[in-house]
Amino acid sequence: MNLKTNYGIIPIKELLIEKIPDTPKTKLPEDITLLYDQFFDKLSAPIWVKLKNKKTIQLNENTKTKIKETKWLRAGASIHKIKLPTHLDPKLAYLIGYLYGDGGFKDIRNSYKKHGRFEHKIIVGDEFEIQIERIKWLFKKLFNLETKIRKERIEKGERMYYINPTCKIIYRFFVKLFEFKEGPKKNIKIPLLIKKAPSEIKKWFLRGFVDADGDVRATEYYLNRDLPSPRIKVRLADEQFVKQLKKALNKHFSLNLTGPYSDTGYDWYIQCSKKGMINANKQTLFTHPIKRWRLENFLAREHSSA
Repeated sequence: MNLKTNYGIIPIKELLIEKIPDTPKTKLPEDITLLYDQFFDKLSAPIWVKLKNKKTIQLNENTKTKIKETKWLRAGASIHKIKLPTHLDPKLAYLIGYLYGDGGFKDIRNSYKKHGRFEHKIIVGDEFEIQIERIKWLFKKLFNLETKIRKERIEKGERMYYINPTCKIIYRFFVKLFEFKEGPKKNIKIPLLIKKAPSEIKKWFLRGFVDADGDVRATEYYLNRDLPSPRIKVRLADEQFVKQLKKALNKHFSLNLTGPYSDTGYDWYIQCSKKGMINANKQTLFTHPIKRWRLENFLAREHSSA
């Protein structure tokens, strides 16, 4: 069987699903009141905490419970019984990186102004269902949250599969601990807890980001054509964040990225050539099945034509 893309076909049997390890890991802040916001919680559904001793309490600013002491958390009458991670590990770091690259957090203040309620919505998508299945699995593995892959855009002719996790607890977890912006992505930066983490965790954050926002030549297009110049590229609207990524990727993956450059005046990109691509492949920079296949395929064809 083959997977059709905008550029050609890829044999599905050649696609690899990289396993994300469980270690190393570092402790996350345990104070459950990190999830509490006095103003918002007076106006929206309360968060209920099921403790491991079977007692159920309502979260407020005086709650002394630690996250590790909870059995699950639930917002209002939601059916979702959420488990929060107690540690930052490669799976969580990868998801954070992916959300930084291709995720969005609805502006809950604007939703309150327009609809009279806070909509704690997250959206994350990908061109390929095989990848969004991985992201769906991570939400289940990390938070015990079941989500549904949405295909409305596919049905309209767009290549976009996405999930739309709507959960006050998970929304707060990302915003409070990992500095996600509500609404438009402006003045973003690598979150402090990632910066303080061991190198291997930083690398999984970066893998998540480039799986979402990185680009490599679509080699399925060049099956019977000459290969173009080698390239890995990351393009973003935020120039300062591009510079942070360039520094981090060069340090942890030896990509020799250059830039940032701009050919539009409103976004910037960094890129590397063959040497950086070889290093990226050796260290499995891309774990996105399609992007990994394209990189490996490009280098194999480059080698055979040399």
